[in-house]
Amino acid sequence: MKYKSIIDKIEANIYTRDDLARIRKNALLKVLNGDQDAQVVVDAIDRAVPTDTRIIFMGFCLGGDVGDRLDNEWKERRVCTFHHHASKHQAERFNEIWVGELIVLKKRQQIGRTMRLHGHGRAIGVKYDVDGRRYLEMDWSSQSRIIEVPLMGVNATVEPKSIGAVEREMPPEFFHWLNEPSS
Repeated sequence: MKYKSIIDKIEANIYTRDDLARIRKNALLKVLNGDQDAQVVVDAIDRAVPTDTRIIFMGFCLGGDVGDRLDNEWKERRVCTFHHHASKHQAERFNEIWVGELIVLKKRQQIGRTMRLHGHGRAIGVKYDVDGRRYLEMDWSSQSRIIEVPLMGVNATVEPKSIGAVEREMPPEFFHWLNEPSS
């Protein structure tokens, strides 16, 4: 196979997020320039787990309206999608979520102070719909208890945080909640 060496390294999960993004960009350029064999590199990266995974606090209500919530559909279909394409910055954040990262479903509660967490799951795959929009295959926890915790970050739909930042800022209740048995 033409790219066996790089694919073996990707599958060994030895690369950081930045490494994977750089390799993916180069592979996509090769595909665009006619090297269809480079698509196997892109596919391998879409399954790779970076060495520096994060926790992603993800809004699930369109326009912030709980009446337009997507979490139940996501859990039923075992996916996580992104619908705020007008925000290029937020779309880029969503497109930088990798396999292995934890998605925590959040809804801002007290403006600038707290958020309610409605579930969590781990990204297990990256897929693309018929329009070429990226979505995540998910392994959602069936645990259904909702907790209120301090707001991390700003009012963003996709709020990635390093594990260290979460450990410093979240109360013990958050970690108990993450580790509770499914209901």
